[in-house]
Amino acid sequence: MSIRFRAAVAVLAAGAAAGLVPVPASAAGASVRLSPAAADPDYATVLTLRGTGFQSIPKGHGGIYVLFGTVSGDRWRPSQGGATGTTYRYVQDSETKDNNGYQRFVAFPGGDTAYAANGGTIAPDGTWSAKLVVPGARFPAADRTGKATTVDCSTVQCGVITVGAHGVVNPENETFTPVTFAVPGARKPAVPKTAAPPPASSPPPPPSSSAAKPAPAVTAAMHEARAGDKVPVTGRGFAPNERISVVLHSDPVSLPDAKADANGVFAYVASLPDGLPPGEHRIAFTGATSATEVSAPLSVAAPPVAAAQNAAPAAEPSGWPVWATVVFAVAAVLVLAVAGFLLWRRARSRAAANS
Repeated sequence: MSIRFRAAVAVLAAGAAAGLVPVPASAAGASVRLSPAAADPDYATVLTLRGTGFQSIPKGHGGIYVLFGTVSGDRWRPSQGGATGTTYRYVQDSETKDNNGYQRFVAFPGGDTAYAANGGTIAPDGTWSAKLVVPGARFPAADRTGKATTVDCSTVQCGVITVGAHGVVNPENETFTPVTFAVPGARKPAVPKTAAPPPASSPPPPPSSSAAKPAPAVTAAMHEARAGDKVPVTGRGFAPNERISVVLHSDPVSLPDAKADANGVFAYVASLPDGLPPGEHRIAFTGATSATEVSAPLSVAAPPVAAAQNAAPAAEPSGWPVWATVVFAVAAVLVLAVAGFLLWRRARSRAAANS
């Protein structure tokens, strides 16, 4: 029995045991271990990842991207024709070294792009380690064109994805590792020992007249951005199929509308305008029919300044250049020497004439 076949059987068995749709097996040899074993469905969780069996290419271009998302089909991998937004979706983050932690870049050792790695390097023995932020069981996923959808990990299997980085397709380093979700320390509230049970004759409390409704809320996948960035945002608690106006503050700037689905949930990608001043901003979402208004804070960083702009301006020349001064001095000495010589000859001629 081949290694690839045994790996596929193991993954199918694990999926069946969990009651989930089975997912494709990881690439033969490469695997990722997760700690903790489960993520919080409602709050961000930092996972510690340890990869083994990966291909390490000394001084190679690229490496691997480490992402959190979901895959579909048995040919989701880029080496099999898969692509972002079609066969796999993941939490968007900026492709900078100091991003929000939803996406990591692990470089090949000594490669030309290793300077940008925020997840370390793949050691010669194929191991690496990094920390990855999982935002929760629901998140917006957008492809390169800006099309956004909501991924719900309670209905699809989500996990850690590794693919070749910087456009380099590498089937040896393509893996998918499932992630489970559980509320940490969830327990039923304990009844105080001093509390007496209600009298038997006491009538039960009347049922609530209002049906439970999710509290309005919006969550941005990025809390720090720069002018021109695309910021994925998800929201809930709006009216079904409601049109939602979007305004960027402090100086109000209207952005394209969002639209809630039948459950009052929306996924949206806010395109920050170029020239947006740095500082604290917020993106406000207001329902057209329900008048529900919620906002997400956003810190906009100043654009990087080129080194040439930081350099002190060259000093303006004051007076003649040095070479001109030297030439002038030499010429002056020669003129004085010639004048002295002529005066000496004239004096000598007069003396000879008088003798």
